[in-house]
Amino acid sequence: MKNRFYLRSPHGNTGSNMVFHAVNGQGYTTNLALAHVYSLAEAQREYELARDGEHPVSADHVDKLSVEKVDHQGLPSESVYADWASSYVVYKKGVYDGNDVYWVSGEGVTTDLSQADIYTQSEALQINQSSFVALPFDLVEAKARRTFKASLFNSRKMITAAGLRIPKRIQKLRRRQPSPMTRFNCPECGKINWQHNPYDFEGCNHCCHGSGVYA
Repeated sequence: MKNRFYLRSPHGNTGSNMVFHAVNGQGYTTNLALAHVYSLAEAQREYELARDGEHPVSADHVDKLSVEKVDHQGLPSESVYADWASSYVVYKKGVYDGNDVYWVSGEGVTTDLSQADIYTQSEALQINQSSFVALPFDLVEAKARRTFKASLFNSRKMITAAGLRIPKRIQKLRRRQPSPMTRFNCPECGKINWQHNPYDFEGCNHCCHGSGVYA
């Protein structure tokens, strides 16, 4: 395991992308090439001082799961055809994952540039210009950046198994979290039941009293 970590932003995600502290405190970014890299000792220190939602993440795990996406703000909004371009990709107009475009891929769409269908110029010229934009692949590739999908985050693998210790203040906070369920004792058999409804007994899981189900 390498001694490398990114620090997640406390301000949430951009679309499906996790956001990280940028190099040298220059704001926040979804672009992994611009994310600040911390050593284990630096990451642990940041973790101790972190705000809610802010925590280090193993850079090795993130890099391994990263995909290339393209921000629509760096792309032309209308199709571009060039004599020097032999391959094209096509994105859907007006539909974004955060700021990232959706590329035509097979029978659907994807934000992962590596999964985009490749078209010849003659094929690209046939697209519906009102719904899609065709661009030379080389032009698009120059705008691509590596990103990490927030739903792939695994705290055990990417925090504790990577060598970080959960700060005591966070451990205490987790222990204080109230249960979202309410305890009821069955009026028939007396056994404990837990349910989300805090007001009305919904039935016993043991003797089925009140549930409308009878053994």
